[in-house]
Amino acid sequence: MKLFIAILLNMLLLTAIGWWLRCAYRRAGPTLQRWLLPTLALRVAAGLSSHGLDSEFALRWGKFLTAQFWEQPGAAWALWQGHELHGGGPPYMLYEWSNTLFIIKIVGILNLASLGSYWLTSIYLSVGSFMGCWLLVCTLGQLFPAASSGAGVVAFLLWPSTVWWASGITKETLVLGSGAALTALVMNAVYGAVPQSGWARLRRWLWLGLLAWLHVRMRYFFALPLLGSLLALVGTTLAQRRGWLRAGWLPVALAMLAGVVAAGTVAVGVGGEPVSKAFVTSQLWQSYVHGLATSTGRPHLVYRYLQPTVSSMASYFPLAAAQTLVRPWLGESALPRYVGVGLENILLVSLLICSAVAVVRGRPGRLPPALVLALLLYCLLLAGLIGLSTPNLGTLHRYRAVLLPWLLWLLLQPDYARRLLRRLKIGS
Repeated sequence: MKLFIAILLNMLLLTAIGWWLRCAYRRAGPTLQRWLLPTLALRVAAGLSSHGLDSEFALRWGKFLTAQFWEQPGAAWALWQGHELHGGGPPYMLYEWSNTLFIIKIVGILNLASLGSYWLTSIYLSVGSFMGCWLLVCTLGQLFPAASSGAGVVAFLLWPSTVWWASGITKETLVLGSGAALTALVMNAVYGAVPQSGWARLRRWLWLGLLAWLHVRMRYFFALPLLGSLLALVGTTLAQRRGWLRAGWLPVALAMLAGVVAAGTVAVGVGGEPVSKAFVTSQLWQSYVHGLATSTGRPHLVYRYLQPTVSSMASYFPLAAAQTLVRPWLGESALPRYVGVGLENILLVSLLICSAVAVVRGRPGRLPPALVLALLLYCLLLAGLIGLSTPNLGTLHRYRAVLLPWLLWLLLQPDYARRLLRRLKIGS
């Protein structure tokens, strides 16, 4: 019975992937079509490599969860809703909103098709993440034809650390894939054509709800900045179209900040404990303390006078955001992985400097100001949260892989980057 269901599920999944590939190729423009299969193969190949103990842990407990399902198929819903897992020893208890618990449940479901195979489970997760990234790259290319299409290819499909960490059995795989797909749908709603049929509108709303839920469940503190920035983008764009807001960078920036502050105030007022100041600061503090304790003898971040208060964390927020983007320094450690990250950081800082020069010279690119500011706001908020809560530089680099594509897409928009990508025959 298990084998029959696995064969059936794999046939359905492979058919769906084949259908999607055909549609994706047809809908992509000529400059993007040639990147579809190579970048998909790259993402899958990266996913087949071992991603450490976290991946093995999720797969192991996912197998236990699948075994529990086969013992009591009628209790599937209760099993999905529960937060207690049973394996070869004492029960494993996790709190309800644990993203570790959630990815174990996702892996447990995929095990029905993969029969616990690491490779097959990794392939399906990698393909799912790639679908979200590809949808975003194509959507941005269609909505903003004057902008650099190669920027999306490099940022979301080719950048090494993003490809590595956002593939296989990792939380980043689901975080980036769901966030990219969610943003693609929002961009289409804001800048694209309005669906004509009621079914098309309903389908869009259903997908928006599902992807937002998945993104929040996978990494709560990463989802809040993205959702807040997207809401601010929608509100600012509507205000511009109704004539309530003047065009220009400064009015849009002020409106964006006001929108985020208002949304945050409402969220704190009605969202309960998960968005309260006490909960957020305590979670950031606990993550910081735990990260320090596990980073002895390795390069890490230290905030000497940091306290678990809003004012203290706010004072360190700019430094945390900056260190997320530039640490580790090249030469901070002789270990190959730190050397590789140091080289990546040099390239990232170079892009930041070149982009700043382009902005000063009045050549920032061809994107709407509201979109640029919304994504910059998201990048800054997320960089600060990552830097405050993740002193371990190895873990920080993994978390940062979800942030980098958005920042890189913006940094590669100026004319100098567009010309360079053209010479490399990436995009138009």
